[in-house]
Amino acid sequence: MIVRALFRVLVSCLFCLAIPISAQNSIQIEKLTTDSGLNFRHVNSIAQDAKGFMWFGTSQGLAKYDGNTFKLFNSGKNNPYFIPFEEILKLEYQSSGHTLWFIANHKLFALNLETEKLKSIEGLEKAMKGEVLDMVFDKKNNLWIVTDDPNPKNKKAQHLIKYDGKTFRLIKSLERESTGFTSVTVSGTNIICWTTINHGLTVINQEGHVVKSKILDTYNWYGYTIHYGKSFFNAKNQHYYFSESQKGVGVYQNLEFSHQLITHEGVFYNAVEDKDGGIWFTGEKELFYLNTSGNIFDYTSEIAKIIDFSHINHIYVDLSNLLWLGTNNGLVKVMLEPQNFEKLAHNNAEDWGLSFRSIFPLRSGDVAAMCETENQLYRINPSGSATILPIPNAYERLKDARFFVSDTISNKAYTVTNYLIEIDFNTNRLILHDEFSPFINETKPNPIIQLNDGTLLMGYMLSKLIRVDSETKLFAPVFKTKPEVDDIIKTLFQSKADPNIIWVGTKSLGVLKLNLKGKVVERYDIQSTPSISKNSVLSLLEFKEFLLVGTFGGGLDVLDLNRNSIRTINTQNGLCDNNVVSILSANDKEIIAATYNGLSRINMATNDIQNYFDKDGISHNEFNYPSAYKSTNGVFYFGGMNGITKFSIENLTKKRVLPALNFTQFEIFNQRKDTLLQITRLSETPVELSPYDINLKIDWSVPDYFNNDNYTYYTMMEGFENKWFFQGKANSIRYNQLPAGEYNLKVKGVDINGNESKAGLSIPIIVNPIFYKTWWFILLMGLFISGIIYSIFKYRLNQALAMERLRTRISSDLHDDVGSMLTGLAMQTEMLEMQATNPNEKSKLHKITNLSRSTISHMRDLVWSIDSRRDTIGNLVERMHELAEELLLPAEISYQIDVDDLNLQKKINFNCRRNLYLIYKEAINNLIKHSDANFVNVRLINNKGVCEFSIKDNGSTKPLHHVSGLGLANMKMRAENINANLKFDLENGFGIRILIPNVT
Repeated sequence: MIVRALFRVLVSCLFCLAIPISAQNSIQIEKLTTDSGLNFRHVNSIAQDAKGFMWFGTSQGLAKYDGNTFKLFNSGKNNPYFIPFEEILKLEYQSSGHTLWFIANHKLFALNLETEKLKSIEGLEKAMKGEVLDMVFDKKNNLWIVTDDPNPKNKKAQHLIKYDGKTFRLIKSLERESTGFTSVTVSGTNIICWTTINHGLTVINQEGHVVKSKILDTYNWYGYTIHYGKSFFNAKNQHYYFSESQKGVGVYQNLEFSHQLITHEGVFYNAVEDKDGGIWFTGEKELFYLNTSGNIFDYTSEIAKIIDFSHINHIYVDLSNLLWLGTNNGLVKVMLEPQNFEKLAHNNAEDWGLSFRSIFPLRSGDVAAMCETENQLYRINPSGSATILPIPNAYERLKDARFFVSDTISNKAYTVTNYLIEIDFNTNRLILHDEFSPFINETKPNPIIQLNDGTLLMGYMLSKLIRVDSETKLFAPVFKTKPEVDDIIKTLFQSKADPNIIWVGTKSLGVLKLNLKGKVVERYDIQSTPSISKNSVLSLLEFKEFLLVGTFGGGLDVLDLNRNSIRTINTQNGLCDNNVVSILSANDKEIIAATYNGLSRINMATNDIQNYFDKDGISHNEFNYPSAYKSTNGVFYFGGMNGITKFSIENLTKKRVLPALNFTQFEIFNQRKDTLLQITRLSETPVELSPYDINLKIDWSVPDYFNNDNYTYYTMMEGFENKWFFQGKANSIRYNQLPAGEYNLKVKGVDINGNESKAGLSIPIIVNPIFYKTWWFILLMGLFISGIIYSIFKYRLNQALAMERLRTRISSDLHDDVGSMLTGLAMQTEMLEMQATNPNEKSKLHKITNLSRSTISHMRDLVWSIDSRRDTIGNLVERMHELAEELLLPAEISYQIDVDDLNLQKKINFNCRRNLYLIYKEAINNLIKHSDANFVNVRLINNKGVCEFSIKDNGSTKPLHHVSGLGLANMKMRAENINANLKFDLENGFGIRILIPNVT
């Protein structure tokens, strides 16, 4: 036994030496526990639906997770999301029908995810005899179920049942001695592999025929002989078997052992393939990863640092390629770090490791980097290996060296501390030149660059700037006299367009455009026109027609050299940080900017920005100034607080498209009912709100469950807002008292890298108006008011008709009865007058006769005025003719009545007609009594929409001092009564002129 044990250990060690098991590929880990809102710590199963929501089966119910909140399905009597049993053992999502199948308390259920209610499946209860132990969907969406129950002969058996969406069909039954120990899985070719306790592995095709049966493992379990072991098949149909007796993971071909993939002292239970083709394996506490290159990585210790647990129950890869581990103490999320970047001299165990300050090329093709943590120069070869260059006294002499200039032709480099230091890589010697000490200072940045002519330009202040011949070490100051402005120099850059121009970035004076003849040509600072964002400058780069200015706290300023204009790119535009320490050109369109919080890849033509952080694989989020280099073959090196980040622009991933946003919940407060309504599902119809729903809150989530707090959101309520509003990291928005109308709420998400969700939310909302503003109420009110108006109109019409009938009857009665009586009285009085002989009697009778005739005349006028049958303008003109013939002709006065542009058939108001006629009659009487005229002209014409009525004779003017004036006063009164304007014309005879509105 001892020999066998030693042999097993030896074999295990040999396997460990032969197979590369390491932890060099970093992972990022997060946990999700009851402290985060998970309903119970023991997670048995995990699934994800097509909308991206996660589902967790726990020992106390089913939990739905949207990235922010949990919704619990359990047997609580007051829970609106009721399920009869809570011990969730297995979950399987069926995309067709959007259904979640689950095993709870060994019974099978189906949850309709549209309604979030249990579905009734025909034949389910009858088919599921005994306990349900396992299930799996094959590649054709058939459900394969394993049940366990005793048969009639008291022999216990397990059954394999196939459900094709219509019927349940028993495929195979196998006797067993002990309960449990069964599993069913699907191969890459859609073959069903069923493992049982007594029969090992049984292979069944889609028609239900047993293709092969094989016992792959045998071991003793509490006195029982067990042949059970789980299998896993990847997309390429590679068979991995988890042996209890052999431990680890074995590889099989056609159910025959091929080789041991992982040799380990523990038993493995689960495996899952990710989107890249790699495979995750788990034991009780172990987590291993097999990548597509065949390398195996052990992440067991990394998981143990994040969460305490004793067993991994389930393993699942979601749509975003995130690995989920369901344990007996919560959930673990594992994400493989992207391999777009290579970390050099990086310490995985520390946040701050080796800090690198400057990077430059060597003649050999390698790259040198200054490590300020160790005051040593590192050599980095193309494979990424970093070793310390063997330079004597480097630790003492290179302290505070920040800028390095490389001369690959002579295989030398230059840097500045208290000396100008010449580094000869041919001999690995440091040569110190102390004659430049008045122009350099080890406590200052001391930038140094090599000009196009090979000379060195250096100096810690503008007034100390000198040019040095690298061969002879002869030097000359740039400024012959002290410059007008002076400041500490942070960086230098020689113009590509004009080699005589040097761009100088200063500590507090902004950017200076310097002529090498010693003249400051231009200055750009926060007060210049145009102005930069900050006066402290860290980095400079000429890019096409632009000068790019990396500032300390102000972002990246882009100076257009042709237009002399400046625009700023900062965090508000998507830049990862406002401290830009280095800038390198990537191609003719893009640049790479290193900051204190990540790298930004910026398209200068489109302003599109892609950001990269430590979670994307860079060595550290904080980069150093100045520590950047781009090799001739396009490889980038950026030094930071924990090593160097190396990459090629071609290796960076394309702009990531985020998953679509999910609606999670409406909260609606109804003021009238004082209730809070929650809606968790959207229908195809718009969300309708009553006018009393005064408060509306909408929640959403993005189904990206790793670092999802890095998302920010924008919203716009179309119909209420006309632009996008930034909501920050808040995944909800609230509206108070939306006015009645139709709206469409739009939401989009953006991650920290500037990537936008491929499909945002679009939620139609209708706010119904209060009842008195609804169309039907307004219509009813309109009909009601119209009815009232019609009734009033009808009443007034009837009154008018009744009045007309009354006027007609009165005029007829007066004319027929009173008129005939007065006529008879006048005739009898005339007869008596003719018979009378007494002059006094005759005179009295004559007066009575005249009075009777006058009364008859007035009565006729009265009858005419009230007769409704005489209401037109034509009737008025006709009556005027009759009166003129009656009064004027006997007085030998001729007349003419002119009517022009008037509608004679138009009805005229009774009051207006009566007063006009009486004014006319009074005027005729006055004319007869007081005028010596023999002609009268009467005009009734339309004068620009106003009726003009005038009377004018041809007599001479007579004094009126003996006249009472009642006739004129009466005419004025009658004119005012009809709102007419009356004017008298007493020159050359008698005349009146009346302007009457609303007659024509």
